[in-house]
Amino acid sequence: MTRASTGTTRLDLNLIRVFVSIYETGSVTAAASRMFVTQPTVSYGLAKLREALHDPLFIRTADKMVPTAVGEATYRKFSSALVTIASAIEAPQQFDAQTSTRRFRLAMSDIGELIFLPPIYARVASAAPQVEIEIVQATIDEAAKWLAAGKVDLVIGNMQLAGEGIRRKGLFREHYECLLRKGHPAARPKLSLTRFVEARHVMVTSPFSGHSLVEHALRQHSVSRRIVMQILHFTILPQLLASSDLMATVPSRVGQYFEQLAPLRSVPLPIEIEPFEVGMYWHEFQDDNPAHAWMRDLVDDALSRI
Repeated sequence: MTRASTGTTRLDLNLIRVFVSIYETGSVTAAASRMFVTQPTVSYGLAKLREALHDPLFIRTADKMVPTAVGEATYRKFSSALVTIASAIEAPQQFDAQTSTRRFRLAMSDIGELIFLPPIYARVASAAPQVEIEIVQATIDEAAKWLAAGKVDLVIGNMQLAGEGIRRKGLFREHYECLLRKGHPAARPKLSLTRFVEARHVMVTSPFSGHSLVEHALRQHSVSRRIVMQILHFTILPQLLASSDLMATVPSRVGQYFEQLAPLRSVPLPIEIEPFEVGMYWHEFQDDNPAHAWMRDLVDDALSRI
């Protein structure tokens, strides 16, 4: 980095990458690892950035580097600039899946990892053996901002994202069913509305999914369940349901997957809940990026068949 004759500070592209890496990893050490440079190199870059922008940018806490208000504003500008530069470089080029070493960052929930990731990775491993995939979790409030900032390439799930420049492609239709252990007394001979209401329910309250649709539909029908347990993740459900008389309302593909892991069965709900569509979201600045277009087509093909 040098000083221009006007006395202002010029920032080179590497310093911008340093800042974005620290922000996204929350650590100088992790940022150095991501960039394949030494920790002192990143620390030196951060010092130069602090001098240039006249702000500490990050405050060190016990857990991570927390951005200041100026740091937050700077990240939005720097991350957007990096994505624009990367798109400008990639757009005129052909994407060669067989030789590419690109890393794609996909945002999805924990249940999305279980259901979506295996078919996606199978195709990536076959068509692009050197391509890397990183999975992150983003709340619905964060997802659109992360797409706009280039923090993630795609968001996949049951959610409604809004924002300028957000693109969407539907992948498949899905509906809800009730998942419970085999032999559960409430499902004999079928699950009635009375038994559904009186049963003990477990509800997944993950902030990374759009499953508030169930509660909204039940309220519209003036139906109230006995929710005796709330959990953050879907992955504990098989063991929990198999060892109790709890029941859970889950997407049908989730129920089918969990039936392979534990003695469970899916049964129709005694009340009609509208089907929903799982979608894939990205930002419009990626429209003409050949690598991004390749990944969108791959995800579409993989998940439209599950």
